[in-house]
Amino acid sequence: MEVVDLRSLSPMDTDTILESVKKTHRLVVVDEDFPRCSLATDVVALVADQAFDYLDALCKMVTAPHTHVPFSPALEDIFVPGVDTIVKTVKSLKG
Repeated sequence: MEVVDLRSLSPMDTDTILESVKKTHRLVVVDEDFPRCSLATDVVALVADQAFDYLDALCKMVTAPHTHVPFSPALEDIFVPGVDTIVKTVKSLKG
C-alpha cells in the first residue's frame, strides 16, 4: 500500500499517481468533496484512462455524501470521510 498526498491539484502530479497504481494495482481516492465533479472523480478518470490495464480491482472513492453540508458540528463530523470508512474501503480491495 502507498499513500500519495497531492500537494498541488493544478498542476496535478499524474506521474506519481500512475506509478503508484502500477505498483499496487489498486486505487482508493479520499476526498472531502462531493462524489461528483470532484478531485476524486478526476483521479479515477485519469487512472481508468491511462492505467486501466494495471488495475486488479475497481477504483474506489471515499467522499462526503452527495447531500448538503450540515450546519450542526456533530453532523459535520459524520459528513466528512473518517478513518473507519477509509480503512473499511481499503480492506475491501485487499487481494
